[in-house]
Amino acid sequence: MHGELTRRGLLQGATAAIGALGTGTVIGGTLTGEPVAAAPSAGGAPLSGAPVIADRAFVANEATGTVSVINTGTHEIISTVGLGSDPAVAGTPQPNGPLNAEADHHKPFYDGHVAPHGLWLTPDAAVLLVSCRISGTVVAVDTVTQRILGYTPVGREPHLATVHPDGSHAWVAIRGEDYVEVLRLDRDDLHNPSLKSTRRMASVALVDTAEGPSMVAFDRTGTTAFVAMGKEPTVQKFCVATRSLLLEGSVPAPFTPFGMVTPDGSALYLVHKARGTVSVLSTQTLEPLVPEITVGPRANHVEFLGSHAYVSVGGPAPDSTSPDPQGKVVVIQVTGHRKVGEVTGPQFTGEPHAMWAVSDNELYLGHERGNKVSIVNVSTPTRPRVVGTVTGSPADLSFLRQPIDIVAATGPHTLRAL
Repeated sequence: MHGELTRRGLLQGATAAIGALGTGTVIGGTLTGEPVAAAPSAGGAPLSGAPVIADRAFVANEATGTVSVINTGTHEIISTVGLGSDPAVAGTPQPNGPLNAEADHHKPFYDGHVAPHGLWLTPDAAVLLVSCRISGTVVAVDTVTQRILGYTPVGREPHLATVHPDGSHAWVAIRGEDYVEVLRLDRDDLHNPSLKSTRRMASVALVDTAEGPSMVAFDRTGTTAFVAMGKEPTVQKFCVATRSLLLEGSVPAPFTPFGMVTPDGSALYLVHKARGTVSVLSTQTLEPLVPEITVGPRANHVEFLGSHAYVSVGGPAPDSTSPDPQGKVVVIQVTGHRKVGEVTGPQFTGEPHAMWAVSDNELYLGHERGNKVSIVNVSTPTRPRVVGTVTGSPADLSFLRQPIDIVAATGPHTLRAL
């Protein structure tokens, strides 16, 4: 892996408060400071090949409309990418962006994005796709320059855009609709200034699904796609080449926000949030391989590392008697698909949600309500332990609010296991 995110600078015309962000913060738009090299072009090739960055993690901050960029070697936020509006236009009501999504998204002339949620990297880690639930947009961010390359309006409440293993397209789970939207990914289009920003990731197909698709997971070869549903107790398997339905299976509950294929490709893990369980299905038949595994209330993400799967669990909903209940991390041994450990305690308050491996023995864990990212050591796989939290400047940390998803170009795999 080569290259680093070394961009420093501030948006021209930023307010004094934004100007105080310092040299460790990128806020999108037109940047001042030292020149930024253009991202490499490959003559229209898909976004595949060797990763162009290393030791970087990206965090979607749903509350502030930003993405935090973390150096995974130092566990420090090095920049913040704003997805808010363009700079203010004199004589108009347009609010000054792009770090203004939280304050200004309801105002006239606001032209930014709202509620960044799901994240995914292209195979070469050159482009980060950010699905913004409330604005109904998928945004492409150049991971080297951290500039917005373009965006595509899609259906209501896009939850996550999963990039195909060959980097040529992404399947967007549109949770407010009954279809998945397929976007073409082309390096030249994304970097073509003659194309409108909304034309750089063309929508090429709508794939009919059950109600409320929430996540797409491809198999290792990229020949089949599995779609988890948010509003029906159903999972579907599609042929990628023809985009046709191959198989449909039943699951115990309708609210299934997250699904992942095991590294060996044999099993599909589905997280049922409201039920607090994980189903493990055969990728061939969509039949259960084991009885559903109880993990706890408000289960969220699953991440594979080594021979284990780690499930983040938010814990009970806060109430007047327990305003900040403890969540946990549950450990499942992939061989045999059995629960072999779980950890909880004060370090797991704040609703654990996002999770991603950043080294052979470390995970990042985003606390949705706690507004922090914990560093979890899994040297002893069945006994994860929090060893610290991600740091950063006060300005950068102020944008780390409701960290809902994490991806990384580092560790044992650049992408989620496919």
